[in-house]
Amino acid sequence: MELYDAMRTNPSCRYFTDEPVGDAIIHRILDHARFASSGGNRQGWRTIVVTDPDRKRQVADLHRKQWDVYIDHAREGVVGYNDRDGARMAAGDKAQQRLTRTDDFTAGLADVPALLVHCVELSTLAVTDKDLGRQSIVGGGSLYTFVQNVLLGCRNEGLGSALTTLLAAEEPEVAELLGIPEGIAVGALVAVGWPDPEKQYTKLSRKPVEEIAFRDTWGEPFTA
Repeated sequence: MELYDAMRTNPSCRYFTDEPVGDAIIHRILDHARFASSGGNRQGWRTIVVTDPDRKRQVADLHRKQWDVYIDHAREGVVGYNDRDGARMAAGDKAQQRLTRTDDFTAGLADVPALLVHCVELSTLAVTDKDLGRQSIVGGGSLYTFVQNVLLGCRNEGLGSALTTLLAAEEPEVAELLGIPEGIAVGALVAVGWPDPEKQYTKLSRKPVEEIAFRDTWGEPFTA
């Protein structure tokens, strides 16, 4: 698949078939993904490919704990958004639909063929924004380049994938379950399987470049 096509047609997959994904395919994806960039070329990423049914169920249960908290807050926000006016009601309805799809995904997570638990060696990270008095966003940079390559690799293979970071909040339990040693952080969970053709979509809507990119100073749209 041509790279730009893959970038523009790679949504989060919420519905999968029960067809297994061969180890050779996942290995091929990881083999290409490992060429992602990382700070100092330290390549601190590590991935646990979880296919054992019992372990998948336990991982899904841990993810569910955080999803239940998240969806309660999100639905409160959707209700408040709907109450304002008709135009915003439509936006709220779309948000509710997204929540429903993600709730379906969470309910069926244990049945997804492969769950990739992406971790990173903390000693390889340079957290350059740690002293700015706000939450850090830089620390995961050397992991998520790799994770994005995994997502694109799945698309190239015709697989569906979905990235979530909720599992990171359950790191102690995940570490105990999967034997993750100290000094390793859980950064992401990627569900991988064959997308349900009746429910999957690839036509995405995103903000135009002029809304997200500026020339020289903030607010001046970058145009070609």
